[in-house]
Amino acid sequence: MKKPKLVVGHLMNDQLFVKSVTISKHLDWLKWLDPEELVEFFEELLKLMTQISEGKKDADTLTIFLSEWRETALINTEPDVLADIAEAQRELTAGGGKPWSQIKKEIGL
Repeated sequence: MKKPKLVVGHLMNDQLFVKSVTISKHLDWLKWLDPEELVEFFEELLKLMTQISEGKKDADTLTIFLSEWRETALINTEPDVLADIAEAQRELTAGGGKPWSQIKKEIGL
């Protein structure tokens, strides 16, 4: 089986540079992120790495970050879950649903 690859590119001085990068097998879940999520993932990752290098965050934060993004990617592999999320978003946009404060009050939080 081929190793997973990620295509990375950047635009500099009106020139596009693109390179295919082999990624670790335990990061192959990146392929399940849609393009917008992938951009957001790398933006947040670079910000977090900067914070870690400045001593503002630690490696445990990186572990949690990667775990949360992995869960997001895995949700993308579940069409039923995605359909439920889309339906809930449509319902909320149409004015349906209950505010979180009301739900907390109803369940005694």
